[in-house]
Amino acid sequence: MEQIQKILETFDSWLWGNWLLFVLLGVGVLYTVITGTVQLRHFPLIMKKTLVEPVFGKKRNKTSDGAITSFQALCTALASCVGSGNIVGVATAVMTGGLGALFWMWVAAFVGMATKYGEIILGILYRKKDSNGDWQGGPMYYIADGLHMKWLANICAFAMVLQIISANFIQSNTVAGVTQSNFHMAPWLSGIMLTILLFIVVTGGLKRLAHITERLVPFMACLYVFGGLLIILINITKVPEVFLNIARSAFGMDAITGGVAGSMTAAMQRGISRGLYSNEAGEGSAPVIHSSADVEHPVQQGLTGVTEVFLDTFVICTITGLVLGVTGVIDSGEPASVLAIYAFASVWKPLRYLVVISLLLFCTSTLMGQWYFGYVGLSYLRGHKLADKFKYVFPLFCIFGAQMESSLVWTVQDIALAFLTLPNIVALLVLWPKVRAATKDFFTNPKYISYRT
Repeated sequence: MEQIQKILETFDSWLWGNWLLFVLLGVGVLYTVITGTVQLRHFPLIMKKTLVEPVFGKKRNKTSDGAITSFQALCTALASCVGSGNIVGVATAVMTGGLGALFWMWVAAFVGMATKYGEIILGILYRKKDSNGDWQGGPMYYIADGLHMKWLANICAFAMVLQIISANFIQSNTVAGVTQSNFHMAPWLSGIMLTILLFIVVTGGLKRLAHITERLVPFMACLYVFGGLLIILINITKVPEVFLNIARSAFGMDAITGGVAGSMTAAMQRGISRGLYSNEAGEGSAPVIHSSADVEHPVQQGLTGVTEVFLDTFVICTITGLVLGVTGVIDSGEPASVLAIYAFASVWKPLRYLVVISLLLFCTSTLMGQWYFGYVGLSYLRGHKLADKFKYVFPLFCIFGAQMESSLVWTVQDIALAFLTLPNIVALLVLWPKVRAATKDFFTNPKYISYRT
């Protein structure tokens, strides 16, 4: 078994080597160019229409049967991608790559906004209604109908199902670890509680999931962000120094690993990989959720992808990085898994529970959203009858995940994720004219002028 794990780990290291990270970065640059830097030029409009108006302004529109609102799709997608990586993953990045990793995380997120915008548009363009009359879409659909490569679409769908099962094990294991170390709860009990919670969610289908995440995601994001801002404000005099350190480390002026070149390379590798891994731009997961949104034009939903990456990386991940910087805990010797908890506690000990609660909410919300990816993948491969049964099996994985060793599961998930990402990249590289045409149509067509103002 150890030999098999070593082989898998070697294969995983090659799959997720620098070459794949820079290919994803290159795809982001391509979509930034062909969309005319949509994430920059239309940023005020994007924030207004996808975030400000749904939360504070216009009444949300009713949806057709089997569909969810654009804002619900955004919240559900955020629930699935905002997880422990936004806290623990960022800590790992700055510990191994320095604070400069934050700069390269922002670079990856900037171009990642365009990537996610593009793949969501493709998801809407190629989505179909299943036998229940519900919208379904994702990379397998635009690979099959856009590239006419059914075999590759099947690989993509299978990889999605395998990746989601592995992710269940990882998230439930993380929840069990947090509850055991902070509340002395037995892992098996955490697993049972998660299973019951997921049963309540999945039995209501996508509609119930959307209604829950629509309320949970804003709450959990605000809880963590406001808590982080409090820590930063208390240490406001250290903020200029932190930003100076970010700039110095990003360009190798803070030699951490073998001089200027080594320091800059480490910061780039850790920052880009964390940025892409956290916001999931280019992985093909976002179109699955967003394809269920009830919108008039694909670009309307594509714009929410920009918001999704912005909130995930530019807001939540940045808050984590700045808190670690201003509290000076990066060189404390504490492991990455508890570094953020240690940072909050260094200001006031009870604040450690804010991070603990945030971790639990992030991981649990990720679990709640993940079942739908497996459902869509199985529905594509075998039809909705088998997928409906999967809904009731998926929560049971939490009991096993809460009690198992997760190192092998991490490797399997990474490999499955690569086999989901690679076909999606191929589709993005071939189908970009569709995205450019949709973008041009939306921003020049008088029909949508009311939305653009």
